[in-house]
This record gives sequence, C-alpha cells and structure tokens, in this order.
Amino acid sequence: MVAALGAAVVLVVAGGSSTRRSRTTATASTRSGATATTTPAPGLPAAPTPAPPGPPAQPAPSGPEQFGVSVNRLFNDLIYTPAQIDAQLAALRTTGATVARTDAFWEGAEPAAPVGGVHHYDWRFDDSIAASLASHDLTWLPIIDYTAYWAETIPGRDHSPPAVPDDYAAYAAAFAQRYGPGGAFWVEHPALAAKPVGTYEIWNEPDGAAFWNPTPNAAAYADLYARARDAILAVQPSARVIVGGLAGPATFLPAMLAARPALRGHVDGVAIHPYGATPLGVLTIVRSVRAVMSSLGMARVPLYVTEFGWTTRPPTARAYVSAALRPGYLRGTLQALRHVDCSVAMTIVYTWVTPERNPKDGEDWFGIHSPSGAATVDSRAFTAGLRAAATPGASVNLCGST
Repeated sequence: MVAALGAAVVLVVAGGSSTRRSRTTATASTRSGATATTTPAPGLPAAPTPAPPGPPAQPAPSGPEQFGVSVNRLFNDLIYTPAQIDAQLAALRTTGATVARTDAFWEGAEPAAPVGGVHHYDWRFDDSIAASLASHDLTWLPIIDYTAYWAETIPGRDHSPPAVPDDYAAYAAAFAQRYGPGGAFWVEHPALAAKPVGTYEIWNEPDGAAFWNPTPNAAAYADLYARARDAILAVQPSARVIVGGLAGPATFLPAMLAARPALRGHVDGVAIHPYGATPLGVLTIVRSVRAVMSSLGMARVPLYVTEFGWTTRPPTARAYVSAALRPGYLRGTLQALRHVDCSVAMTIVYTWVTPERNPKDGEDWFGIHSPSGAATVDSRAFTAGLRAAATPGASVNLCGST
C-alpha cells in the first residue's frame, strides 16, 4: 500500500458535504406551466416492499475514462442570463471536458401529484439544460433528485425521501424516455446534434442527513435505487444507472447489500465524493473504497468520482485550500485518477462556477472559472490536467493489490 500510494503521489507532484445542492429557486421557477408529457402511474402497495432484482449489471465501460465538471450553480442559481450560460459552457468545452453534471430536479418537473393515476411533467427547466449542454457538445450526467413536494415522506421537509418509491421511479423513467437515445426531446429539436443521456446518478449523497432527511437509511435507498434502475432500463436497456455520490461509502455500501442482498450483480456503478484535504487524500479515499467494493464482491463494478474539489474561502471551511495550492491540486489529481488502476470510469470536478459573493460562505468559492467569464489559474490548471490525463502513461498500481 505504501509503495502504491507513493507512486501515485509522484504522479500527482509531477502533474502538479455540505449543502452544495440544496433546493434552490430553480425548482420554484418550474412549478407551473405547460405539461410536456404524461405517463400512467403504476399500481402501488400501501407500504413499499423490497424491489426484486432487475437486469444484471451492465459490463464495465470499455472506453477511456471520461472527465468533466459540475455545472449545478450555473443553472440552479438563476443569476446568469442565457448569454452568460452560453459563454460559460463555451469556455468549459475548450478545456477538453466532455461531461457536465447537474441536477434533474423531480420537484421542478412534477410540481403536482398525479391526477387520475397519470403523471404530468413540465420539462421546461430540464429542456433548457439539455439544449444548452448539447449545443456545446457536452453530455449531461443528471442527478435524479430529490423528492417532489407532494411526495415527501415528511411534508415540508427538504430532502426527505419519497413516501412511494415507485413515484420517483416513474419520474426517472420519464426522464430517460425524454433525454435518452431517440428520446422525445431530441425528436422535438432536430436542429440540435443529439447528446443523449447514457448514465443516470440516483440521488446525491443519500448517506448523509443533509440529503436524506432526517436520517440516512441504507435499506430504503437500496430499494429506491433498485426501483429507479429497473424503471430506467425498461425504457433504455443500454443505460448505466449508478449509485448516487456517496460521502461515506465504506459503511453505506455494505449496509445497502446487507439490507438488499439481491442487489449483488445488479449495480452498474458506484459514485463517490472523495473530498480529501490533499490530492493524496483523494487517492487514499478512492483506494479504500475500491478495497471495500472488492470485499463485497464488487471488484468489477466501476467507480465514478462525481465530486471532488476545494474551496478557497474561508480558511475554516470544509475542503479549504489556499488559492495558491488549488491549481496544482486540480491538475495533479486529474492526471493521477486517469492512471491509477482503480477502474474509475468518470471523474467530475466540483464545480465550474460559483458566485464569489460571500467571503464567509465556502460554497461560494468552489468555482474554478470566474463568474465574469474570464479564465482563471484554476480553469487553466483544469485544462492542463485533462491534457495530462489524455497523455498515455504507465498504470500506477494503487488498487490492484486490494
């Protein structure tokens, strides 16, 4: 282990939870308006029973690791004009990134409960995201989240899980039908070069109370994941449905499988959020998660690093690093995650842009690109990291011994 980490550290040096996705006014902006599609609601039991095992897991991705960045604040904050969003995404695409991760809010798409057993969806906000990303040749990694207001287990409690998991699964399937290959959105917009969604992240940090309120529940999440995966694969068999970014996978993943043993062999990928204090910290977390997965019989299941990054203000903030160190941390970690042998299928930096308004709010300073649209030392380091990752190099034995 020491030798493996040492080799990874050399690679990094050579290269150089939070409330980040709490409900924003973006969802409120879509709570009324035209209904885009309708789907029948499934027959539901009074109390959900564990979902049976669905299709076997998809084979591990055969292509190279994908790289991208979160763009959640760009869309969710509702402070940027269409022209500013266009300029930000144009700058992002020049870095070499191919994936953009942001929320697909259920509460925004389905503001009212089904009527007569029929779900009514308002896709305007999601359509704007899909169109913006596709116009810049970026593939959307959507986070299927959170609970619609009318479906909350605890009414009025942000991020409480859905009372009826099949309602969430119905939304996930409807989203896939619209934005997956041959989906209704692409049919309705033939002038756009289609960039269909192929991977779906189910919830965000369900292992933390901030996003699974009031208390995380591995069994309940495992059931939600299984139902959503089955629903998505029923309409898009080629989709990859991944466990939503975990902050504490070492305990949550075993609890999921202990509660729902039938999930073994039916997980397409596991997303994690390794917020290490340094690049070495990030790599150490990745290695430990791969070891846990191997012990669970998930050695072949790919990892998705869907968040990592650092904020530069204030010094007391979680994941703080000085502005002088962050560029090197970004470049080196991106390069290392490409070359370590941990079966990482995708790496996403958190996050492209934040408003940089409140010096006491660490969430305002995670952005690596300027809100004005100007390039920064961080966005240039991100570009350099992607180029270094694309350069062929020997694999570093970080996880192979686990």
